[in-house]
This record gives sequence, C-alpha cells and structure tokens, in this order.
Amino acid sequence: MTNKIYEICKLEIEKLKQNSNTIAVFLVGSAKNIDLKLADNNINDIDIFVFVNQGENQVREIKRIEGIEFDINYFSRRGFKHLMDNKEYFFLNGMKDAKVIFDRNNTATGIIQLCRTKYQEGPNLISEGEKCFLKSEIESNISRLKNKEKFDLFEYEFLVNLYLKELIVGYFTINNKWIPKDKKLLKELKKENSYLYDLVNEIKGEEKYEKLLEIYDYIFKDIVMKNYIKITY
Repeated sequence: MTNKIYEICKLEIEKLKQNSNTIAVFLVGSAKNIDLKLADNNINDIDIFVFVNQGENQVREIKRIEGIEFDINYFSRRGFKHLMDNKEYFFLNGMKDAKVIFDRNNTATGIIQLCRTKYQEGPNLISEGEKCFLKSEIESNISRLKNKEKFDLFEYEFLVNLYLKELIVGYFTINNKWIPKDKKLLKELKKENSYLYDLVNEIKGEEKYEKLLEIYDYIFKDIVMKNYIKITY
C-alpha cells in the first residue's frame, strides 16, 4: 500500500527540484532518520533546507498539507556564506548530518562537509570581559527576587523560570558550547553536566531564590570580576 506521507513529501520535493533556481535540497531534523516509505511511521512535521542560486539570504515557508507540516528554509549563496561566517547554530546543526534529497551540481556533499567542519569548531569565543559582564547582569537579575513579597505570585514564578533559563544559557555561553534550542535545553544540559542538571531540578518550594543563587555560584565560580565598574542611578 502506498504511504500517504511519502507521496505528499515526494510531490513537494518534486516541486522544489523542478525550480531552475534550486541548487540542492536537504532533509534535516528528525525526518531525515525516518524511512518515509514505511506505512507505520507517524511523523507529522518535515524540515527541509533548500539552497538556491539567487534570492534573499533566508526565506522560511510553512506549509500544512493533510495534517503534515513542511518547514522549508530557502538559503541563497550569500545567505549560506552569512550563516557560515556567523556560525548560526540552527543552520550548522541541521546541515552537519543532513540527508541529500536533490543535488543539481554535485555540490551537496561538499556543503555538508563544510558545515560539519564549522560546527566542530564550536561557537565563536567570547572574551573574559564579556563573561564578566554576563555574570554581573545575571546576578543583578536574580537579586531582584530577594524580596518575594514585591511580586505577584505569577510574576515571581515567571521571573524565576526566566532567570533559570538565563543561567543555563550562561553556562553554555561561558564554556564555549553551542546553545541548544529551548525545547532541548534541559536534555542537552543533562548530557553536558549532570550535577548542574540536578541543581536545576531542585528549583521548587519556598527557596527558589536561594537555589538560583546556588546555581549562579556554581556556574560562574571561575569567572573573576576584574576592573569592573558598577554604575548606579
């Protein structure tokens, strides 16, 4: 029996291939690891990167066809260079192990290898001064929560979660690691640092402010503030 998902996907990819402006088409994300021909797969979103000869740096198109969402990103030659030079995580992470669907000029393999090499270099490094500034900024934010009675309960809980996310992102940043997407932040943190992951899971009860400070102290313990001038108004 013909699989509906495969037939729909095949038709959409064929449209991309028939466009003379298309250089290459890649399947990225979770869909690249799934055999779309199998009748029992239950995938409902498909991510596609399309390289084009001419156009904007990046154009994103969302299409929904019979319950299947196609998230299609188009990148021009100039856009590709821009994303490579700036080491955009979403792009390099998607491309480093992308699946080639169409390759007009036999350049797809080389593109993937370039992205894989760039990804393995890690993100652009930040200076010690930038690390100190980040530490100070997060400390200032957390200190706002010291007097819980100043906030409505909803606002307080919202800020706790916001500053907790800032702390986790700060950990990845100062350690020169790629910052995962929000939905994968905790999963990647668990793989990177199980101790910190456990600290994050202890954010509950009446001592959330104190727990945030404990996490802050752990993350930034090796960042020494030097020649930092605090300006107050």
